[in-house]
Amino acid sequence: MTTPLNFFGPGARAHHVGLAVQSIAALVPDAAITHDETQQVKVAFVDIAGQCIELIEPASDTSPVTDSLAKGQKLVHVAIEVPQIEAAITAARAHGFHRLARPVPATAFDERPIAWLFSRQYGLFELIEAAK
Repeated sequence: MTTPLNFFGPGARAHHVGLAVQSIAALVPDAAITHDETQQVKVAFVDIAGQCIELIEPASDTSPVTDSLAKGQKLVHVAIEVPQIEAAITAARAHGFHRLARPVPATAFDERPIAWLFSRQYGLFELIEAAK
């Protein structure tokens, strides 16, 4: 049995899990790769046993994912889709989450806003505003 933890408000749902990789093309040669210059990453989405996985490749030496790979940390984040990103950020604060930066449009999600939140207990989460 699972225990629901409603950190991000009503309507929040699982979207994907982000994994850091050295090279998307080496792992999935036919993957559709998106370059997100704002986040300094290249990403591709794959399905593993019904779970959406975002493969994240650093696009530069200063990419945040470069540090994750150097430390051997493959699991980067859990992504949650929310109806309204600002309301979800407010809801998450009550559960100890801290916003790392203001929401920004994301290339991989048709310019919908994303926000990064961190919890000492749960780690890094990406919020993605649902399409209107």
